[in-house]
Amino acid sequence: MPAGSVTRALLWETGDIYHYVRFQAIDARSEAVIVGGEDHRTGQEDDAEQRYGRLEEWMRRRFAKAGPVEHRWSGQVLEPVDGLAFIGRNPLDDENVYIATGDSGNGMTHGTIAGMLLTDLIVGRPNRWADLYEPSRKSLRAAKQYARENVESQVGYAGWVTPGEVESADAIAPGEGAILRRGLKKVAASRDAAGKLTECSAVCTHLGCIVEWNGSEKTWDCPCHGSRFAPDGHVVNGPARDALKPFVE
Repeated sequence: MPAGSVTRALLWETGDIYHYVRFQAIDARSEAVIVGGEDHRTGQEDDAEQRYGRLEEWMRRRFAKAGPVEHRWSGQVLEPVDGLAFIGRNPLDDENVYIATGDSGNGMTHGTIAGMLLTDLIVGRPNRWADLYEPSRKSLRAAKQYARENVESQVGYAGWVTPGEVESADAIAPGEGAILRRGLKKVAASRDAAGKLTECSAVCTHLGCIVEWNGSEKTWDCPCHGSRFAPDGHVVNGPARDALKPFVE
């Protein structure tokens, strides 16, 4: 957008389908408007093009001077059920292991808090935020949301009893992937841009859910707990630590 065409601010909504806006100077004459939102649970939707479209439509209704879209991307945001980060000693770990995670999109804020809070914990000073961000906390107010999230995280196990998405790997176009069924086994099959076929076990190595193809990011995503794998099976994001196994008949 032309520089100075909007008031500089950090903007976000609090609705279920939320949006947020950042501005970044490019040069003396122009600046970028960065718009995000339209989230979904990892591995449970493969409609990125529609979501990108809704983001652009939302943006253009509010920023009439915006030019063409320059970049599009997506990534994962870790969201604790009570909306607060986990900052403190890592539960069930050694006494000297600390974590700062679960930023819910507020990493700049939580990073600053973590710098102060973890320093106090390490040197043995009291900090009034320690209990608030305690990683092992249990919140009764978040219990209902926690139960609902647990139910939603089980959907990936249904993939064990469903048919394959296509009958044969011949139906998979270059740059795409799909789940095949071969007897009792599920196969994560994908083709690269040159048409080379790669087949892995579709079973997530974390807790055994069936992965789903992410057509926008070209990854295999677990709908249960958010693990992501590259087309060749190697881990892109945890909690899985081991690659998808090569498929063997």
